Amino acid sequence: NNTEYIIINIHYKAFDGSENEDRRLAASILLENYISSYLNDDNVILLGDFNDLLIDNPNVFEPFLDKPDDYHFTDMEIASGSPAYWSFPSWPSHLDHILISNELFELGYDTQTLLIGEDFYGNNIAYDHYISDHRPVGIRIQN
Repeated sequence: NNTEYIIINIHYKAFDGSENEDRRLAASILLENYISSYLNDDNVILLGDFNDLLIDNPNVFEPFLDKPDDYHFTDMEIASGSPAYWSFPSWPSHLDHILISNELFELGYDTQTLLIGEDFYGNNIAYDHYISDHRPVGIRIQN
């Protein structure tokens, strides 16, 4: 529909520990500064393996969560919902997120964890072995 989107695919530092959490927080600060400075009026989608929980305290996503008029994690309902739909079933946790900028708030969107392991392999064991230990999280945007 001739709509331009800026999509930033990220992979934050993995593993527990204050040093890694500090790196994830620093990444959030840098990304938020970049988006607000250079992409302020663009349709921005930030997605990928954030390697941290949306519902956590302290939270490495505070630079985004502290600005609800500017950003929204479209998978917040997944993160606060049933573990059956979390993106990292072997831990279990929900580490893969989709963040949109306020230019997209008014559009209709649907965010889901794709249960590919169950759908195509009958279980997560084969999917985890051959494809990934993470389930994909997808968004459908309706203009």
